[in-house]
Amino acid sequence: MRIAGWILVAGGMCAAPLAAQTPQPPTQDTTKPKPPPRIDISKLKFMSGCWEGTTGKDQRAEEIWTMPAENLLTSTTRYFEKERASGYDFNRIEVTDSGVVLGITAKGKPEDTYLMKTLVDEYVVFENFAKKDFPQRIMYRLASDGALIPRLEGDGPSFEVRFRRIKCPGADIKLRP
Repeated sequence: MRIAGWILVAGGMCAAPLAAQTPQPPTQDTTKPKPPPRIDISKLKFMSGCWEGTTGKDQRAEEIWTMPAENLLTSTTRYFEKERASGYDFNRIEVTDSGVVLGITAKGKPEDTYLMKTLVDEYVVFENFAKKDFPQRIMYRLASDGALIPRLEGDGPSFEVRFRRIKCPGADIKLRP
């Protein structure tokens, strides 16, 4: 008996020609996670610019946001008591492999990160419930009067500041040619 071109099954009791076999589709590689959808952070341009707001009696904050690049925007925040700087934050909103994150480094402390949950016209929400008591949620929205309103929520009372757009500090300084 000639075997070439035939497969013998169960010791030769059943033989089928090779051409009659149905090819199996390749199995999908499930070890690689699908990349997250690309999020257009240019919608965050409403936050860009220089802002100032009152945070308490004789207390104010100044926040300066860059225009968003494809994957990043940054800001600095200074807190003042009377006219003396009393604290600062370095902030970033960055597109990463796991999503869009808000990272906040406050006065030399380790960075806290928050994952973006909502982004719609002139409104964004970031959350971190795993590691934080307060704030667990940070929101930014642009009010109809042009004010930028950051809101912090979590265990305890919520806190909101109404920032008004200001001329960027140093914008009127004339530099030597």
